[in-house]
Amino acid sequence: MEDYKEIMKELLLRFYSPIGVGGGNKIHKSTQELLSMFRGVIPSTPITEHDVFEVMKDCSFEIEHKILTQEVCIYEGDEEKGIPAEYDKVEVGRVLLWVLYEV
Repeated sequence: MEDYKEIMKELLLRFYSPIGVGGGNKIHKSTQELLSMFRGVIPSTPITEHDVFEVMKDCSFEIEHKILTQEVCIYEGDEEKGIPAEYDKVEVGRVLLWVLYEV
């Protein structure tokens, strides 16, 4: 049987780094998003979110707290007077995500 966790580590480190070197873009992904990404090449039955978590920890990827925001209209404005609408970002949630840097 294949050691899927080792294959996952190899694939992950081919495209992402746990540290920002070389100017790679910083991105955030959930464990579920990473599992979906791996399922594109690894059979879905033998791997779980737990395997993804272990791979991420073994490869020294960090976790970051993200505040999710959504832009909402706080003033509709007045078209007749030429006053534009005003928008503000409002917190809609918080989530912990893995930090990856594109290679």
